[in-house]
Amino acid sequence: LAFVLTSLGLLALLFMREPETPAVKPDISLRDRLRQLPAMMEEDPAFSRYVMARALATMGRMALPFYILHASNDIGLSGATLGIMTVAFTLSGTVSNLVWGALADWRGFRLAFLCAIGLWILATLLLMYSGGMTATILVFAGIGAAVQGFQNASMNLTLEFGQREDLPVRIAVANTVSEVAGTLGPLLGGALAATLGYPAVFATSMIFLIVGGAVVNYYVPEPRPRRSMAKPKFLGGLRSKRTKSRR
Repeated sequence: LAFVLTSLGLLALLFMREPETPAVKPDISLRDRLRQLPAMMEEDPAFSRYVMARALATMGRMALPFYILHASNDIGLSGATLGIMTVAFTLSGTVSNLVWGALADWRGFRLAFLCAIGLWILATLLLMYSGGMTATILVFAGIGAAVQGFQNASMNLTLEFGQREDLPVRIAVANTVSEVAGTLGPLLGGALAATLGYPAVFATSMIFLIVGGAVVNYYVPEPRPRRSMAKPKFLGGLRSKRTKSRR
């Protein structure tokens, strides 16, 4: 069933028409594009710090495989229990999209990013220091909402830095660094779980989340006002044409 649904979703892409990009950089080789990366990152230190912070916070995903294992020690792991936890995780992530979207429209994706990290930390603490079925359901609902909020905010926050023609490269840089961290995180988490136990995994995960959130909070300003203050080139062209037509 999962294969069929995924295949149908991918087939739907065949009927989509990609809109024309308003601004495209000249076509150059991959080697030349990579040579431009240091200068691009140096020109926008806020974006560079955001990429680092996102990678650090992504390391917090190391604890995801171990939440259910830790919960099973308290409430036991059965088919029914696993189903309830999965529904709580998935449903909360789906419904919370409305909340994260409204928050981002109101105050920006930076705040949504920070709130998602805060919720993730609180849910992890609740898992470590509480027990019982009800608390576990709340934990997985909180983690599901936090993970979804973090993913949405981190992806969309990338779009708010820099100029439109640089977006493909910025997205590639942010996603690559983030996924490298996301790959290393579970390996570190597995080593910690095998040697020190699940609490060490959760504590390390929260440290990465806290550090990543702190970098964004103190060293990455909200990019939305900065972009709104910069007058786009096409608006300047439209205004000049209107002025000439009036004359």
